[in-house]
Amino acid sequence: MPPEPEESRQKSLRSAQVLQAPYGHTPELDDSRRLALKDAGRWFALGVGSAAVAVCFALYLAIARIPGLETTLSPDPEFGHRGLVVHVNLSLGVVFSSCIAGLFCLLPGTRRTRITPLAQLGALAGVLIMMVSIFFRDAEPLKSNYVPTLNHPVFVVGVSVFACAVGAGFLDRRMLPAREDAILPPDARPALRLAGVAYLLMIVTVLGAWQTQADTLTPLQYYDRLFWGGGHVQQFANVLAMAGAWLFLLSRVLRKLVIDARLAAGLFAVLLAPTLAGPWLTFGDKPPQEFTQMMRWGIFPMVSVLLLICIARLWSARTALAPGALRGPAFAGFVTSAAMTVAGFVMGSLIRDNTTLVPAHYHMSLGGVTVAFMAAILELLPDLGVPAPSARTRRWTAVQPVLYGGGMALMAIGFGFAGSVRKTYGTEQVVRGTAEWAGLVTMGIGGVISTIGGVAFLVILFVALRAARRRKSQTSL
Repeated sequence: MPPEPEESRQKSLRSAQVLQAPYGHTPELDDSRRLALKDAGRWFALGVGSAAVAVCFALYLAIARIPGLETTLSPDPEFGHRGLVVHVNLSLGVVFSSCIAGLFCLLPGTRRTRITPLAQLGALAGVLIMMVSIFFRDAEPLKSNYVPTLNHPVFVVGVSVFACAVGAGFLDRRMLPAREDAILPPDARPALRLAGVAYLLMIVTVLGAWQTQADTLTPLQYYDRLFWGGGHVQQFANVLAMAGAWLFLLSRVLRKLVIDARLAAGLFAVLLAPTLAGPWLTFGDKPPQEFTQMMRWGIFPMVSVLLLICIARLWSARTALAPGALRGPAFAGFVTSAAMTVAGFVMGSLIRDNTTLVPAHYHMSLGGVTVAFMAAILELLPDLGVPAPSARTRRWTAVQPVLYGGGMALMAIGFGFAGSVRKTYGTEQVVRGTAEWAGLVTMGIGGVISTIGGVAFLVILFVALRAARRRKSQTSL
């Protein structure tokens, strides 16, 4: 039976309230949406907590490079290399996967399944196992592509448990289209559902590589091939989730939908389509270049079309924007993420050899994804019940995406100008001229700025959480 006109009108009104809610104000939420926000908050907490631990690892690695301290902090010479592997996995793999799962939880659904809390516990267990693996001295650190690895069963178990737990979180009723109200606008929802599908295809692709491994591979070759195809498919999941975050952020700026939901679903379906070849390419033992071409030609066309639509909508509505619409994290996050994505496309098109232009490309591209997720979390703070407590903190929510993104962009530009050999550090580097020296210095400055931006993000969340707890304790008295 179709809904009564009055019921349909009330649903439309509630959806409009969500889109029109100014920053810092949350409309009345029903039980299902409260539960969705609670689930999303737990995933975000796992991602943010992992990022904080990753920052501690980075700080340790920086201090350990000071002459005289490298053996004082740890007598194990390989501890720093193992810490770098865990740092990368926490700051990229865990953070991205947790943010995708968190945004997915904001999709409408009649009610969640029991899988969601179990998946969150499993993901936490996987992260803890990964962190424990750093203390095994026989865990050989390998600079394998996409997923730097410790050649030890404990680390492999941790990564496997985490990935499977996140994948299980997508086996939820939220994967099916529903008409209920939700925090995410209708045009962003297909992107998050298909991001979940891409994540599941990533797991299948890695399993295909595992099943077809040759016995003659070295450990580095083994893990390179194991994660190569799945890593490429994972990028589609990241980009789909970023696109959903863009539409969510712009809906808060424009206070209306950015694009027709059916058109959005079509664009995102075309973007997902190349990932269907991932398992086939792996089980068929196709050359690695096939995955590179899949990502090269499968991502930028549809993302470029979506980006042009977003810019056109924003430009056409420029005179009708509400006061302060451009001063929040939504606008700053979208603009910064979009600019970094375009710059990442340009850098990717310039790659010819295995130089630092490769990490320049992926630092710029993944930085754009990170900024979109950061801005989405900052924009969601009021919905999560932890709004920025002061005008100063709210100003910082708009500055932080630009600070972090600007630092990452500067670091990527430095990488690109350096043009040196990849995966060389410290004394391994051979600086061949002024341009390369300037590029490496620029890279370092950008890294410092992006680190400050990352710490600022954590500080904002800490301040908001502390203020929320104070209000709760005062209310309970």
